[in-house]
Amino acid sequence: MASGLMNSSRQLGGSVGLAALATVAAHRTGTATGPAALNDGYALGLAVAAALFVLAAGVAIGVLPRRRTVTPPPRPTTTAETELEGTPS
Repeated sequence: MASGLMNSSRQLGGSVGLAALATVAAHRTGTATGPAALNDGYALGLAVAAALFVLAAGVAIGVLPRRRTVTPPPRPTTTAETELEGTPS
């Protein structure tokens, strides 16, 4: 169930995001169909996408836990331990 929800959200998120960015670009372009107007619309759409990416990266950096692995120092072995283990010293 969780896997299906994750897959659906990924597919729907991409299509809804693309539709939103296309709407932003179309709003900027308006009724003009010239290359300069289309370029302005696409530039705004890509700028909004970049801003959303930076925002998402900032949230991910702030929310995700940081893992610090601490390795214990090596334990010195004594001759009594090696004799108990049955290994020759």
